[in-house]
Amino acid sequence: MGIRVHPGAAAAALALSFGTHYIADRRVPGHGVLEKLADKTGKTNFYKLADFGMNGAFHLDNSWHHGWETVAALIATTKATTR
Repeated sequence: MGIRVHPGAAAAALALSFGTHYIADRRVPGHGVLEKLADKTGKTNFYKLADFGMNGAFHLDNSWHHGWETVAALIATTKATTR
């Protein structure tokens, strides 16, 4: 892509990615962050949905990761230069 990523920015982005993956993927029934998030936003029924080819927990997990990976990408490109 023709860019050089600053090592500090890359490390910060990777740390954010690691942290948010760790938080979201520790699914302890009744105690997981994503389940609590679904409860607080009134989406408990969707989170528990596992029928008709849908899985609410999977979709919430995916959107959580995509959102944080977008933030990590923005952090990684901070101080980036062209080659």
